Amino acid sequence: MDIGLFGGSFNPPHLAHLVVAEVVRDQFDLDQVWWIPNATPPHKSDEGLAGVKHRLAMTQAAVADNPAFGVCDLEVERAGVSYTIDTVRTLQEEHPDTEFGLIIGSDSLDQFAEWHCPDEIAERVALIVYKRPGGIKSVAEPRFANRVHYVAAPVLEISSTEIRSRRRAGRSIRYLVSEPVREYIEAHDLYRRGD
Repeated sequence: MDIGLFGGSFNPPHLAHLVVAEVVRDQFDLDQVWWIPNATPPHKSDEGLAGVKHRLAMTQAAVADNPAFGVCDLEVERAGVSYTIDTVRTLQEEHPDTEFGLIIGSDSLDQFAEWHCPDEIAERVALIVYKRPGGIKSVAEPRFANRVHYVAAPVLEISSTEIRSRRRAGRSIRYLVSEPVREYIEAHDLYRRGD
C-alpha cells in the first residue's frame, strides 16, 4: 500500500485523528496519508457541522507539521453528497500506479455494508480499521473480511462531538485538538452556538 485515504467530516479534526493517522502510516509503511474532509457527509446531519471551508482549513492546520500527511479537497470541490466510492474511483483514475487503503473506524466498519457500493469499495481498496470507543468488538461481514486490516492503535476517547460540546459550554479544548486548530476555532468563534 502506498497511500492511506482518511475521510471524515473533521468537525473539528482532533488529536485522536492525528494519532490514528500516524499509527496507520507507520504500521502499514505508507508513503502518505491523505486526509479528505467531506463537504456533505451521507451519514451525518448538518446539525453542528461547521462550514466546509472552515473544516478544510482546520484539517490543513492540523496536518501542516507532518510531511507524510496531505489534504485532498476532492470531496470539498465536488457538489452534493460525498460518497466514498466516487472519491476512490477518481483517485484511482488520477493515480493508476498507486495502491490505496481506506482508513475507517470500527464504528464505520459496523455500518460498512450500508454504504453506497460497499462491495466495489472493498474490491478496489483495502479497509484499514482502527478501534473507536464503543466499537471495540467490531468484526467485518464475511464478504469483506479478507479486505480488512486492523490497526494496533491506542483507543483515545476524544470525539469531535465532545469538543463542540465543550466549546458551547465555554470549557477548554486545549490538548484535545492541535494548537493551530484550537487557535483557528477561537479566531473564527466556531462551535459556540451549535454552528
